[in-house]
Amino acid sequence: MATKEDKPRLFLKRKVYKGVTMMENEVEEIEKMETRPDDIWVCSFPRSGTTMTQEMVYLIQALDFKTAKSEQLMSRFPILDVKDDRYPYYKGLKYVQEMKSPRFIKTHLHHFLLPEQLRNGKGRIIYIARNPKDLVVSFYRLMHWGDQLTEEETTFDKFIDTFVNGKGYACPWPRHVLEYWERRNDKNVLFLRYENVIKDKPATIREIAEFLGRKLTDQDVERITEHCRVENMRDNPMVNLAYFRDIKTLNDDADGRFINAGQSGTWQNKLTPEQSAKVDKLIKEIEGSGLTF
Repeated sequence: MATKEDKPRLFLKRKVYKGVTMMENEVEEIEKMETRPDDIWVCSFPRSGTTMTQEMVYLIQALDFKTAKSEQLMSRFPILDVKDDRYPYYKGLKYVQEMKSPRFIKTHLHHFLLPEQLRNGKGRIIYIARNPKDLVVSFYRLMHWGDQLTEEETTFDKFIDTFVNGKGYACPWPRHVLEYWERRNDKNVLFLRYENVIKDKPATIREIAEFLGRKLTDQDVERITEHCRVENMRDNPMVNLAYFRDIKTLNDDADGRFINAGQSGTWQNKLTPEQSAKVDKLIKEIEGSGLTF
């Protein structure tokens, strides 16, 4: 194995498009892309339980545990809105366009930036939302570990500031969750809360299966639940981004990895009262919507 010093940083460039900070991508083409009726899109703000939801969705639809254990999730269920040829799985739009149906697609795009056809009902959307206090803790740990912090985000305090002021990656958070929440009753949208998912995964698996029109046996539900236990996912090189170590610099001395505790409420041991009060400003922006955490 090469040493940390031997590996490139591979920092993902960012851009701002229609007021939203995102990684380099082909968003202009994504907005106009052709979708398919049987597309399955998992959408989220980063660190909201996306990977867990992707793996559950893939297994609910395909029941292919062999492939799930042997092929990278990022190959089976690619992220569309990151394009960087230095990485093996950030292949962008062309890769998705050539996938066989049903396509599994991940994105952190705001709803208003999704393909117009998808927004109009051609394809299915599963959105997962998470308490922003747990989210921001997990988000910083990932970006620190993955060596993706900008000069404005070099400390946790600074990272929280960019999250709260809407300048960070995928921000602003309130707009992101509210856009999907307001469409929760659309026939092609399923809105999930992270806290409910981890509290009762079997119930969530059945809810997703019903949404996708899949019939699962109790044994199917049990196998998917076991496969998606956080302890198993943390040790699973097909979902835990272990391949990063082969290609880029990582900060393994950081407090966290790609998959961490998989719990809710851990922010209480991480945020200072001042930091918590800052995130409260975001929660206040969604008051009156009916969406609570």
